[in-house]
Amino acid sequence: MGGEETGVTDSTKNILLEAAYFLPASIRRAARDLNLQSDASYRFERGVDPDMILRASQRAAELMGDIAGGTPAKEIHVAGELPADPADVLLSYEKCSRVIGVAIDPKTVDEILTRFGLRKTAGTKQSATWKIPSYRRDLQRDVDLIEEVLRGYGIDKVPGRTRGRFMATSAADRSHDLETIVVRQRLAGSGWSEVRTSKLISRSAMASNKAVELRNPLSEDHVALRPNLISGLVDVLERNIRAGAESVSFFEIGRVFPPSKDEERHLGILLWGNITSASNWRSQTRRNLDLFDLKGTLEGIVPNLSLGAAKHPDFALAVEIFSDDERIGFAGQLSADKSSAPGSVFIAEVNADRFLDRGASAKKFRELDRYPSITRDIAMIMPEKLTHAEILRAIQEPSEPLLESVELFDLFNTKEGADPIGSGKSLAYRLTYRAKNRTLTNEEVTAAHAKIRERLKRELGVTLRE
Repeated sequence: MGGEETGVTDSTKNILLEAAYFLPASIRRAARDLNLQSDASYRFERGVDPDMILRASQRAAELMGDIAGGTPAKEIHVAGELPADPADVLLSYEKCSRVIGVAIDPKTVDEILTRFGLRKTAGTKQSATWKIPSYRRDLQRDVDLIEEVLRGYGIDKVPGRTRGRFMATSAADRSHDLETIVVRQRLAGSGWSEVRTSKLISRSAMASNKAVELRNPLSEDHVALRPNLISGLVDVLERNIRAGAESVSFFEIGRVFPPSKDEERHLGILLWGNITSASNWRSQTRRNLDLFDLKGTLEGIVPNLSLGAAKHPDFALAVEIFSDDERIGFAGQLSADKSSAPGSVFIAEVNADRFLDRGASAKKFRELDRYPSITRDIAMIMPEKLTHAEILRAIQEPSEPLLESVELFDLFNTKEGADPIGSGKSLAYRLTYRAKNRTLTNEEVTAAHAKIRERLKRELGVTLRE
């Protein structure tokens, strides 16, 4: 490290000795910035005793004279100032016993600290002031002295105590319980596997994402904080494919770090491959996983789920995910250039904090229905811009006490002139009516059904098919 030209050889006659005290923070900063680690930097960045500088220099000169026959110079040059001695520390004997957990006699405390090189300068029956030696600059507070007392007294002499007691539930406890019950147990019970990926991403992944870069990265594979879970999930998928997997379905719950926001807790889900390794039970052909499989998984954990069309730079087909009309994430089919996996890769990522509280509502059980239900169908022609969610909202709100469920069972597009009613989307819904305390009459169901039909025509402007 620059000492080759000034090193000691067989022809060396004069040697200059330097004994110095360097600021530990400066040495550590320089060694890190220059990436030059040495035995000297390791020693000095941890601090040395300033009072030993002159004695160490004199001892080195004596050894050179005894071993190599050298003659020490008569003059010693001194530059700079030594750091101030450590400040005195006041120790309370009562606090020492309280922190350790056992009563220790003040005389025992004094004996222990004296053995460690400390000197008592003043004291009473309640407390004492201690002079800290120059080589123990780590002793700066009374708790540091209490730690030395415990080392000398023996931690094995401190009796153990039971810590079993009831602790009030905190916000962190509730958050962890919701995460376990709403997400982990439901997905694991459905056959999903949980994965854990690094919160740091590589430089190549950072190039396609806006990420918070580290000032001092340890390697090129960990240079920035991840802004989302996509890159980590894709890496896990590719490792599974190389291992011979025919289909994967896994999820991850972890922290992400958007550049312009605070860190958030996200849930990431990935699907790829065939629905099973065997033939589909409905037919002899194997079916590939698709976006509807992903949607079905989300419906099991996200309350009042709805999807809307969207655009995303990493997806060939993207949708936005809503819970109670609040946007909580995105999903879709990953672009082919974002993964080397053959076939379609489907990913969803949602902000877990925005739906966990809603998904944790207690389940309510009720007895089996005693009275029969009556079903009626509604078929309608609607404009392309009108969504299924808007239709459901119009049917179910305001609440109809006799309406039990609504199910979409038919959908097709009509062209101009192909249908006498008009062009647009044709949707058909099956409405189920039931009363809890009696058998419904045909007149009651007809009246309730007519109200819904009129509301659809009046509020949404749809054309009903008779």
